[in-house]
Amino acid sequence: MLQAEATKGYLIPNPMAARDFAMGASTGALAYSIQSQSTNPAGTMLFEPAEQLRATLFLNPASVAQAARLWESEKWSTPEKIIRTGRLLAHGAAAQRSPVVLAVLLTEPVFPEARSPSDDAFDWEPLEGFFRNSVLMNLRLHPQVAVGGRIDRFYKGDSVIGDGYNYGVLLRQKGVAVGFQYHRFPPEGDFSIHPLDRRGDQTTSAALAWNLPALSVTFQVMNLTQKSEQAFIEPHAGVEWRPFRAVALRAGGTQFSRSNQWAWTAGLGLVDANWLRPRARRLATPDDVLQLAGGVIYRERRPIAVTGIVTLAWRL
Repeated sequence: MLQAEATKGYLIPNPMAARDFAMGASTGALAYSIQSQSTNPAGTMLFEPAEQLRATLFLNPASVAQAARLWESEKWSTPEKIIRTGRLLAHGAAAQRSPVVLAVLLTEPVFPEARSPSDDAFDWEPLEGFFRNSVLMNLRLHPQVAVGGRIDRFYKGDSVIGDGYNYGVLLRQKGVAVGFQYHRFPPEGDFSIHPLDRRGDQTTSAALAWNLPALSVTFQVMNLTQKSEQAFIEPHAGVEWRPFRAVALRAGGTQFSRSNQWAWTAGLGLVDANWLRPRARRLATPDDVLQLAGGVIYRERRPIAVTGIVTLAWRL
């Protein structure tokens, strides 16, 4: 019935955004692996701290359907198809030498503000639409203090639209974490990472997380600023409960401060990849291979959109 009342519904294959979406876009104070850390770069984790150099590759199997559509097209030559398929399936690469993490991320889909992907999002080929390539650095200054930064280049097809950047800090003490972040999209246009991301051209965020071994409760406020509009404070909240190591249950909500819209969200994380790794390459946090998220966006108690995200990622 909800689907029938809503004006649209769609599923987005995204290598990074499902966890943030499922928790109401409130994850700025949480630390996790790159495929679950779509916001504050200070929260990025790869391996346990170690002096030796370690490297990893991020694979994105969720893009297989999009890569297949690419090969059906006659627009590209075979060498171009091979290169583009590689960019779709390999989301990025990263290296760590304690206390520094450096990562290069490819073809993360982005959307112009107030627009959404079509219903056939799995047939949509990101390299023909909007996406961004990024360089990310994380520096662990202290076991309780981390800082991070990210530089983004935005594209429409093969054309460069502009550059953006993102930097933040994460403070942790006795199960409580506080995160601060500044995010700047290109001045040439307003973009979003997923349907709950209504940042405008620049945003300052403050986030709080209460972490227990199997439970995290999060809250985040975003100061939405634009060149020609007054700033607003937008609230987001979420919860993540892991009853078993292989299962994470997530839920959240948000109120869109620039409109009379709000949203409820929920999600699921499955298969902790740490089970399949040697002990020396495990993370202190779980590393879910499959993450699903769904949400309903309302306007004045009437559902206007049913949307979801799938993240299927493997970090070598």
